[in-house]
Amino acid sequence: MRMLFATLLSLPLLAGGGGTVVVKQTSFLAEVASAPQETSKGLMYRQSLAKDRCMFFVFAEDGYHPIWMKNCLIALDVAWVDTEGRVVETVERVPPCSPMRGDDCPTYGGTVPARYFIEFPVGTFKRLGLKKGERLGWDLTLDDGRALHGGLPVPRTKKK
Repeated sequence: MRMLFATLLSLPLLAGGGGTVVVKQTSFLAEVASAPQETSKGLMYRQSLAKDRCMFFVFAEDGYHPIWMKNCLIALDVAWVDTEGRVVETVERVPPCSPMRGDDCPTYGGTVPARYFIEFPVGTFKRLGLKKGERLGWDLTLDDGRALHGGLPVPRTKKK
């Protein structure tokens, strides 16, 4: 049983949608969390996040959307983004919060109204030099099949 649980925790998150996020000409394969059960789970229990991956959180309206690191096992860089793709807030090196702490985990960011936030592997902002006020772009498909495009244009990848 323990082995099965460990295997399940190592699998990629099965959020309902996906696509591409581009930050400063660097593409990230995005997992999309738009349904309430997806946004509340986020990257919980993930043991790693590849440097070319991210999780894009979609909300129906602008608002204050702080993140809660409950059961998150990895540190993250997080950007809050408006509908035009402008980064309105960032928090780097958000620390994990052990499942041993239960609900006693702090929240981070969400102090500026935003429509979306994106979680990146820790060190991404430093590596790319991403700062508040810069723009990024996305080309996503939601779990219900709807397309979500925004921000700067996302280059189309050539199919081989």
